[in-house]
Amino acid sequence: MGATSQWARRFGAIGAVVAVTAVLLTACSGSALHADFRAAFAEDDAVGGFELSTADNMPFTDGLSAEVRARDGASADELVALVGRLSEFAREHDADDVRITVEAADLTVPVFADAEISTGAMARGLDLVDDDRVDSVVLSARTEAKVVTAVSIRLSDAGSPVAAFDLARTVPVLLDDVTGGANLHLTIAAEDRVRIDGNAGVWVDGVEQVWHAVSNEVPVTGLRAEPGRLKLTLATEADLAAAQALSAATAVALVVVFASPLVLLGADASGDSARTLLGAVAPADVSGVRNVWTDDDRTEFFVDSVAQATTTAAALSARPESVAFTTLTVTVGDPDEPSLSVSAAPSRLGDIVASAGDLLADGDVTSLVSTPRGTTLVLAGDATEAELESRLSALSGLADEGSRLCVNRPDGTGVCAAAP
Repeated sequence: MGATSQWARRFGAIGAVVAVTAVLLTACSGSALHADFRAAFAEDDAVGGFELSTADNMPFTDGLSAEVRARDGASADELVALVGRLSEFAREHDADDVRITVEAADLTVPVFADAEISTGAMARGLDLVDDDRVDSVVLSARTEAKVVTAVSIRLSDAGSPVAAFDLARTVPVLLDDVTGGANLHLTIAAEDRVRIDGNAGVWVDGVEQVWHAVSNEVPVTGLRAEPGRLKLTLATEADLAAAQALSAATAVALVVVFASPLVLLGADASGDSARTLLGAVAPADVSGVRNVWTDDDRTEFFVDSVAQATTTAAALSARPESVAFTTLTVTVGDPDEPSLSVSAAPSRLGDIVASAGDLLADGDVTSLVSTPRGTTLVLAGDATEAELESRLSALSGLADEGSRLCVNRPDGTGVCAAAP
């Protein structure tokens, strides 16, 4: 099937919005460049519209930044031809700083002064978005680069780790004629299921080997890989030991870490210290923990009730393993709007949560959030200034000296003071 028919089949009913970026040199003033661009493309049959600004979005500076919308239903041939005309415009204007962007639904490609590179990038991008495994593609270039240096691919619902690994191997070959031998940076992602991020290379083969070894034996729900590091998300924490053994058996030179519905990992975290702490606490004392998040320096425990928070916090503070962390946090309810959230040094966590729980027992208190930098208590209703101020003294034991103490109404107004 030809490129035109493929494009028409996939995008005939979709408004094409292709992003094209050009970084070039000019001696012309910004206003002259803008006038020239309007004259060249205002009536272009493949253009649906555009917005112009200076190249760096700063007033009183030269240069051109143009965001161009391709005409709805533009064919592959028309889009390639449009990129060629934009490339010609770039060559004819000695620009210090010109960036041209043509926006479209599923494709973003850069335009360079070299028409062959520019039209090749568009053609290769159209090939990629015509792949059923691919939802959208962004080709881009570093500042002042004259070739494509990066590609970002978002997988469709049909995408999978297998598709991601295949694309990581084949896309650099497909784009070889528009990268000029540059080391292509790959980002291939599908929501929380898959993310491969790094310069193209054989490291992806090692990631695939470990993924197959683990996922063939235990359920894996997510994969996040970069050179030298792989994070696999397991369907259940109960499979951790088996997954670790399967990974180790591959002998691939790769740092492999495991997340799960119980243990959520921040960037670069292994989760080892959090798991050690969880395992050291009596099961009854952490039975109410829904999950934990850790970056290996801090760990947050999510529970459903103040009573559970009090029990868990006291147990965590009592364990010597807790000193591995700068702060521990216990949060009750929705993480975005908790009824209680306390962050503190491990040794103080139990006492502060207990005190906070006592304050929340008052029916007029709707929430309390405390960190080493400050504490905020929210009262129900439209409390008077005097009523707000009368509560400040009760917060003094929850925060460090000099930190900020606040008692607020539900609308965020209130009174604040420094902790004595």
